Amino acid sequence: MFTLKDGSTSSDKRLTRIVQFDDKSRDYPIRALISDEATPRSYTWRCDAWLDQGMEGACVGFSLSHELIARPSVVQVDGTFAREKVYWEAQKKDPWAGGAYPGASPFYEGTSVLAGVEVLRKMGYIQEYRWAFGLEDLVMAVGHKGPAVLGVPWYDTMFEPHGCGYLHIGNGTAAGGHAILCKGVNVKKEYFTLHNSWGKSWGNNGSCKISWADMDRLLNEQGEAVIPLTRSKLV
Repeated sequence: MFTLKDGSTSSDKRLTRIVQFDDKSRDYPIRALISDEATPRSYTWRCDAWLDQGMEGACVGFSLSHELIARPSVVQVDGTFAREKVYWEAQKKDPWAGGAYPGASPFYEGTSVLAGVEVLRKMGYIQEYRWAFGLEDLVMAVGHKGPAVLGVPWYDTMFEPHGCGYLHIGNGTAAGGHAILCKGVNVKKEYFTLHNSWGKSWGNNGSCKISWADMDRLLNEQGEAVIPLTRSKLV
């Protein structure tokens, strides 16, 4: 086990998402931008890159970079961008001392999804972002608006998908917190498709499925889902 910036612990150096909520986020729900007449629909947003964070604690930077790479508006970024421009800068912005960037003191891994998405907004890659508050919001957001970046607890049963291609929580033990891209939703079979930052060899070409039931559990265990909007390719 090792300690993150906020004093929480993780059993794996890749799991360094720190919980940070802002009450003001409640004023920016994604559902406000979705028509009351809209119904849940299945959709997958293509993401043609498989960035690998290695054993770094940069999951926030890599998940947000995957979101930029994904449709509906493709922005070409790489692992260096994910680490240095998003993760390190988010560590400088978040409310905890230290970081993993050069010269940081004390040295700590981890940051929050909120700090990371604010970095993208300040850099000009997105103009705004909205939040999905619960399972139904996430279904509608991914089906109608675009990919979502998740910050969720991660269990020791989730390090590899099962043979069926699904992650299952089961009776797993909490291992830490992870940030990961949610790029697809299937309404008929009730699952999401996640795009991980552990390389293309992980799961099914870097991706996996997770049931709505398991996702609902993760979201209710201090999970979060942010949807970046109005992206720009020119910064």
